[in-house]
Amino acid sequence: MDIRLSPKEARRLSLQSQGLLRHNQFGRGRNALVRAVEQLAYIQIDTISVIERAHHHTCWTRVDNYTARMLDQLQWRHKKIFEYWFHAASYLPMSNYRFFQPLMHSRGNQNTPKRDLKMQEYVLDRIHAEGPLQSRDFTDHDHRSSGWWNWKPAKVAMETLFMRGDLMVVRRDGFQKIYDLTERVLPADIDLTLPNEEDWHRFLVEQMLTALGLASDNELAYIRLGSRRIKKQRILNGTRRAIRNMLEEGSVVEVLVGDKKRYTTREHLDNLPSRVGRKLVLFLSPFDNLIIQRQRTLELFDFDYQLECYLPDQKRLYGYFSLPILWGDQLVGRMDAKAARKNGEFQIKNLVLEKKFTHYEELAEGLSDEIGRFATFNGCERISIDRTEPKRFKSMLRTVSH
Repeated sequence: MDIRLSPKEARRLSLQSQGLLRHNQFGRGRNALVRAVEQLAYIQIDTISVIERAHHHTCWTRVDNYTARMLDQLQWRHKKIFEYWFHAASYLPMSNYRFFQPLMHSRGNQNTPKRDLKMQEYVLDRIHAEGPLQSRDFTDHDHRSSGWWNWKPAKVAMETLFMRGDLMVVRRDGFQKIYDLTERVLPADIDLTLPNEEDWHRFLVEQMLTALGLASDNELAYIRLGSRRIKKQRILNGTRRAIRNMLEEGSVVEVLVGDKKRYTTREHLDNLPSRVGRKLVLFLSPFDNLIIQRQRTLELFDFDYQLECYLPDQKRLYGYFSLPILWGDQLVGRMDAKAARKNGEFQIKNLVLEKKFTHYEELAEGLSDEIGRFATFNGCERISIDRTEPKRFKSMLRTVSH
């Protein structure tokens, strides 16, 4: 018998899995952050800092007393997370480390020029003798372009050794990676059992269903692990095999949302929330796990989102770095903002609500509160609003100092 979910039920299932349906769903503090990272499978790292960087924003959205220090401590002191590549550079649960070893092993030194191998040996020898180092600790006396954005040879070597699994990022200085030998970073009790291909694809399905709540086979295979050697079709085929096996054993359930086939678990269905309760207002990072798959966002939320910072000015509809606005179980608009930290002003350049949205007064109070909270998180005390759409919505917002 077919199991059917309404679009609203599908959204709520996904939001609950993402920790976005209730305030502090994972709790508060460092342990809550560990639970959030383990539930989400990864936290994407990004360099753009027009507002607080994506990894900090994503964590704070789910744990309201989050500070950047928490993430740092989880990495270098408590060894609960590590950095590597999922579909992008990410923080990952340390408990999942073994599943990334096949990718590391695939990045051997085949066809590597001798001078690059010598530089890698030199980098390893220095870190072994001196302890954790970063790129700036190496001189640039022999800088020749090696094809990696014209990086100096030591930086190329460190990144190669990192992707190969010989080095790990032990911490960051600002945004600069500090590397140490992998054997000195990994916890003593870490499981290093190498998964076979079947184990790996099962892991991928389990992780993404835990994080997404429900997903199609393409959405489960979205994570491509950043390797040219691992083709997307190969991941998709392996994902489909894992799904078939898990359907047979009953650990995965097939559902229909409209006419779209997706997969979930019986546990997710048993815990499907029948109501939202108080509707939270949240600003999501463009790299937030909930919306990173843009086609999925369009299908589940009827929200057509594109990050426009990579577009020329004349092609932008909403702004350089617009943030989707989540209200309860709906994406209702987007806010383009900038944290002018030097003068303490949070500048809202453009706040646009969806044309189909009409609950302005109901949204305005919660949105005003969240703007204040978000400004504080971004280190700003004052708030300015340049433009809203519709125009009259601006007068409904409280723009007091925080």
